[in-house]
Amino acid sequence: MLLAGGQGTRLGSSDPKGCYNIGLPSQKSLFHIQAEKIIRLQDLVGGTSVIPWYIMTSAPTRKPTEEYFIKMNYFGLKKENVIFFEQGVLPALTPDGKMFLETPCKVCVAPDGNGGLYAALRSSATCSAGRSVLEDLKARGVEYIHGYCVDNCLVKVADPIFLGYCIGKKTGCGVKVVQKSEPHESVGVVALKNKRWSVVEYSEMPESVASSRAENGELRFKSANIANHFYSREFLESIESFESELAYHVAHKKIPHIDLTSKQLIKPSQPNGIKLELFIFDVFPFVESLSLLEVDRAEEFSPLKNAPNTGSDDPQTSRRDLLAQQKRWLQAAGCRFEEASSHIDVELSPRVSYAGEGLETVKDKTIRTSVYIKSTDELLNI
Repeated sequence: MLLAGGQGTRLGSSDPKGCYNIGLPSQKSLFHIQAEKIIRLQDLVGGTSVIPWYIMTSAPTRKPTEEYFIKMNYFGLKKENVIFFEQGVLPALTPDGKMFLETPCKVCVAPDGNGGLYAALRSSATCSAGRSVLEDLKARGVEYIHGYCVDNCLVKVADPIFLGYCIGKKTGCGVKVVQKSEPHESVGVVALKNKRWSVVEYSEMPESVASSRAENGELRFKSANIANHFYSREFLESIESFESELAYHVAHKKIPHIDLTSKQLIKPSQPNGIKLELFIFDVFPFVESLSLLEVDRAEEFSPLKNAPNTGSDDPQTSRRDLLAQQKRWLQAAGCRFEEASSHIDVELSPRVSYAGEGLETVKDKTIRTSVYIKSTDELLNI
């Protein structure tokens, strides 16, 4: 279940973020990489099982996302197994709680945050399956769901280990975490707050708390949230019963609007209003037993957040981290690289390997030039 409502505005693109090309030798987009991971998983279990892909867009990204999938022939997936649906919207408000108008007769609205996922799962109005996502899951016999964000090039889509871990724990909801890189990293941490599971934002933690360490030297509050979740369908179906207790988060934003007197469009240069959002982790306090799985950041988390060449969480770091991971896989399989290997880029299609498996044929071979390997047959020709 993919959260793909964001646009690539910060990246200098007006396209949905999932369409973004991070500069790999193959020129694949984030959507393309993730689709091929699904195909590889289906192949690993014999090619007879289907992993349906539920993609939540926002209203602005819905049409271009679907058009991109059609253009790319669904990346080799069957159309009926790729289901699109939309997150909801909420009115944009003035600081004193009144509604902005987009036109003289239309309220200005904004997406309701990634936590809008849960209500969107119940709506058939925007779901391409012709029924709600929850109804489609039930009809397909799907009991367990992996939810993640589009901007992580290292994500293990439908990760069997994560799913198996949470199923074994008999939990309704689980979350992957990585260790914080340092006390002041701008990430929320998964922790108990008033004896209930929650994500505590870095801005909410006093310096003394953020920097405190356990006896083994690790940060006491170390479990960085990476928006990577497990759900049972039963838990998703139960959310409606407590949804009214979820609190909206306030975001101060620049909101273009119509001036009621002049009827002119105002484009503010500074934040002038409020957008209300739900976050995907807002359900954590209502989970009886939340399961956490800590994973290696280098293997599973490289978010794309910032403009090119900013040096952190940008297209260049995404590209670097993905190619470095695949180089490690090849070396672990016994492949060697020429001494000047820092100049060699080797990309493996996810259809060749999901997590480093199936690379036995490269043992004792040496890679001397950059190469994109798109099939298992090409491994033999290295």
